[in-house]
Amino acid sequence: MTIDKYHHSHQNVADKLVREYEGPTPFALYLKTYFAANKKHGSKDRKSISAICYEYFRKLSADFPLQNFISPVIDIPKFIAAHLQQPLLFIRARPGKKELVKASLEKAGLFFESIGEMTFALPNTSALQNIMLLNKEAVIQDLNSQALAQLLQLIPVTEKPLVTWDACSASGGKSILIKDFMPNVQLHVSDIRENILFNCEKRLKEAGIQPASLQVVDITLPFDIKKQFDFIFADLPCSGSGTWGRTPENLVGFTEKQLAYFTTLQTNMLHHITPALKIGGYLLAATCSVYQNENEHQIEKLMATNKFKLVAQQYFIGYEKHADTLFGALLQKIAD
Repeated sequence: MTIDKYHHSHQNVADKLVREYEGPTPFALYLKTYFAANKKHGSKDRKSISAICYEYFRKLSADFPLQNFISPVIDIPKFIAAHLQQPLLFIRARPGKKELVKASLEKAGLFFESIGEMTFALPNTSALQNIMLLNKEAVIQDLNSQALAQLLQLIPVTEKPLVTWDACSASGGKSILIKDFMPNVQLHVSDIRENILFNCEKRLKEAGIQPASLQVVDITLPFDIKKQFDFIFADLPCSGSGTWGRTPENLVGFTEKQLAYFTTLQTNMLHHITPALKIGGYLLAATCSVYQNENEHQIEKLMATNKFKLVAQQYFIGYEKHADTLFGALLQKIAD
């Protein structure tokens, strides 16, 4: 069979996979399941079929959903154009580990670029598990997830440990970021998903971090507030629109109704967690979205309560750096 025939065969398989994909399972997992059930596809076949599928989704970025809801801060043409390429893989060296991480990358013969003080950028397909101790020596974390540390560093340092709550911990990357840039914290960690929290606990252990507490908490509903915090980090669920360069299947059919679902969810979560913040304490709200409804508008609603003052807010732009685009806002509570 010639190369053209191989390509034709791969195109047919890719067309079928794209046509039958309905979500919400991530497309990467959908492909993995398909290939596991169809062993006839070798590694080159899988790579070719996957590339054709993702190329199809990336071309849909020209009709990026709900463009009229995107923040005016975003350069929409540049943002859309960036979706034609897969973002890079970024790792952050833990404190004191930069030279060790760099030496490990060089020894493995991996292509990489050093960015700033602690960050390395690599091709997205780079495998790191066997060349360094992940979480202990370095954390896989998008460039702009790392950049949220700029807001963390605006929180005044105190002699007494800051009682801190990572209220939407997911797999723990932001918890590690907090401990690395704010060592003097008493860290409490929660998430609504027990299985995710199990993975978070494992990851924090690998990072050498022992949280003061780690528990399942559903902050979409009212809950008993047993303690108040000096600092709450809320990495809010959102559309993920700032990360669709990594998951371009999400470019298909995202609707205003779905956006409204996330904004309502965020509003409820913020309403439930803010009473747990001490007067004078700090709230860092973050998303990986480019939609105003999930970002600036949420901060405006908090400010309208007259209980907060805005310290800083910004979009961390990724489309010129082969990275994700994130939003973060740091507020200080001034009244109950």
